[in-house]
Amino acid sequence: MGSFDQTKAYAPQEETFFDDGREIELLHFVYSHPKLQQIRGSPKEVLSAIDEFGRTKKYLMNVGEDKGRIVCDLIADVKPKTMVELGGYVGYSCILYADAVRKAGGERYFSFERNPEFAAVISSLVDLAGLDDIVKVVVGSSDESIARLHSSGALKHIDLMFLDHYKPAYTTDLKLCEELGLVTPGSVLAADNVIKPGNPPYLEYVRSSVADKKKKTTGEGQDDSTQGIAEKTVKQYANRYESEKFSNSSGNPNLVYESKLVNSFEPTGVPNILLPLLSLITLPISAAVVIASLLYSRLFPQARPIPLRDASARKTILITGVSMTKGLAIARILARHTPHRVIGADISALSPGRFSSSLAKFYILTPPDGSDAEPYTDSLLHVIKSEEVDLWISCSSVIAAIEDGEVVRLAEKERGPGFQAVQFRSDVVERLHEKDHFIDYIRSLELPVPESHRCTSTEEVNNILKKAKKEDRKDKKFLLKPIGVDDRARANMMTLLPFEDRGDTFSYIKSLQISSQNPFQVQQFISGAEYCTHALVIRGRVVAFTCCPSSELLMHYEAIPSSSHLFKQMLKFTQRVAKDGGESFSGHLSFDFLAEGEGKVSKLYPIECNPRAHTAVALFSNTPQMASAYLSAFESSTSKDMDIVIPRSPTPSYYWLGHDVVALLILPVLDLLWGIKTVSEVLDCMTDFWEHVVSWRDGTFEIQDPIPFFVLYHVYWPMKFLTSLVNGKQWSRINVSTTKVFAQ
Repeated sequence: MGSFDQTKAYAPQEETFFDDGREIELLHFVYSHPKLQQIRGSPKEVLSAIDEFGRTKKYLMNVGEDKGRIVCDLIADVKPKTMVELGGYVGYSCILYADAVRKAGGERYFSFERNPEFAAVISSLVDLAGLDDIVKVVVGSSDESIARLHSSGALKHIDLMFLDHYKPAYTTDLKLCEELGLVTPGSVLAADNVIKPGNPPYLEYVRSSVADKKKKTTGEGQDDSTQGIAEKTVKQYANRYESEKFSNSSGNPNLVYESKLVNSFEPTGVPNILLPLLSLITLPISAAVVIASLLYSRLFPQARPIPLRDASARKTILITGVSMTKGLAIARILARHTPHRVIGADISALSPGRFSSSLAKFYILTPPDGSDAEPYTDSLLHVIKSEEVDLWISCSSVIAAIEDGEVVRLAEKERGPGFQAVQFRSDVVERLHEKDHFIDYIRSLELPVPESHRCTSTEEVNNILKKAKKEDRKDKKFLLKPIGVDDRARANMMTLLPFEDRGDTFSYIKSLQISSQNPFQVQQFISGAEYCTHALVIRGRVVAFTCCPSSELLMHYEAIPSSSHLFKQMLKFTQRVAKDGGESFSGHLSFDFLAEGEGKVSKLYPIECNPRAHTAVALFSNTPQMASAYLSAFESSTSKDMDIVIPRSPTPSYYWLGHDVVALLILPVLDLLWGIKTVSEVLDCMTDFWEHVVSWRDGTFEIQDPIPFFVLYHVYWPMKFLTSLVNGKQWSRINVSTTKVFAQ
């Protein structure tokens, strides 16, 4: 869980925060809004108007943007034909989720609300949002309404159910749905507020074994739907309803649920300071390890390369992006295995690499700005000129890729023919980085690519899907991705097209507002394992190469053996691209592949290219020959007989301690406390953690160079988190190795 954007926070929650007339006030607020015509027919604008009331007028007990996004992602994944929500309040969740259901090809959304005033507000706002064709608002107690709709045949099965009504009724209503056959294997439940204010009976029920549930149905166990729930919550509606009645259904004890806890924010927002606190708590341990490492390095200093007899032959090598593991790893390799002077530069003054003993000097660069790149390029060119840099190795992030390509051209003019750079020019970066341009380029080389199309209109997308259907390729599915995706544009990227219903497909595509200014890529969906590569290319020749299994947030690196069929396939592909680049083609080259099939019959499809250094370069940390591979940039021509450098065997696998402490220790223990994981599952996580600590290597820590590790976890990241909290910026995840923060 990231941080909450305080600018989006609702007004403070009062002692009485609902059923005091504010719901009708909301209705008047929305229908008297100066942008009413813009709001009409737009679910997004209706939700914005509700949020505006909650922020500027009075608090509303809505699900909010953050928790709402989680359920919307679930809807995109489950693609429910029928979704039910228990507890609609003023219709925020109804409008948000019904819109998502319709986009996912769903047919019906039922919103159950027992308060007739609230139900009237829901109906009015649903109509305003243009969702009345899919939404049915049901007024009355949830258990009676469920039974009535089932009896009439209006509700036959629930694919996805969102529970957000009277907390003690969660369990009893679920049991009723089980008994009526509405909830069956394959049904998905999303229950809000199970931790705060808490719902122990519901959590106990969905996590109980078949035997435990049968024991309770036979009267051997206690079954109280209010037990453990705060008295204030139990009596929340006492002023409106004198007594509460619950269904006495025994449910279907044979159903077993797979449970997962997902943390998020209420609309009021609770700043997340857990990670800075974790850094503070572990600081004494890290400090002790660093001090011990420094003492060890003094007692047993690392052997340094023999200095050159001719001091004028000593080169100056600049590495940018040393805050990231990849830049730091390259700096260490070159400092350890060459006699040359290694300096670093980065946009962060707190860059962990700044404090590495591998660097003779460090420079702070002006951060790149999309609207004005000149300050960044000027600051980098100043370093190259003032330090008389002979070789520049760029490990900068994606935001500076184009600018770095332009710096190469300018630096070559400034420094002359003796200057070398491991960085592609800007035209190469553009060709390889943009998804659609990359696919077109690879296709021109007659290499295999997934079927892909750049589309600038709804009609183009529909024509592609129609063509696939006409050719009787019903098993083929497509993904629709925006070109130039940012961290936030992830919710619907994995939606598989087409839907079964042609009209639903058209409605979904139309909702994306595809245009020449907002182009999308239609790409064939390939189900298979994903792999990534890292290559060093000098003058059109691959001089170093490795590959490993990949994932969306790759934090564990295990090299694939060079003898494997997959390794050879990916290397051959990379060599073909490098050869086509010619003599001027020098830089880091990384591809993402999907493998269809297994073993020697597998077929690789490139899906993305990153024309820059990959964190997988850390796999070369124990390979001295990698230094020679970089220095081959000074040779007038790269010998065809030169062996390709691969990670020295046995190649250690790499992890990041900070990531694993959270992912394999803290979160599993918390899941155990909440009953999500079993003791056995937590022990498995701890075993993995112990294996990583004992047998793997940390991507940042080195006993001869420990300070970057300390700075990363106790200076750099805490300052990042605290700055985000102060500025009200949200993050959804972080990548410790690349120091990347993913926006919420």
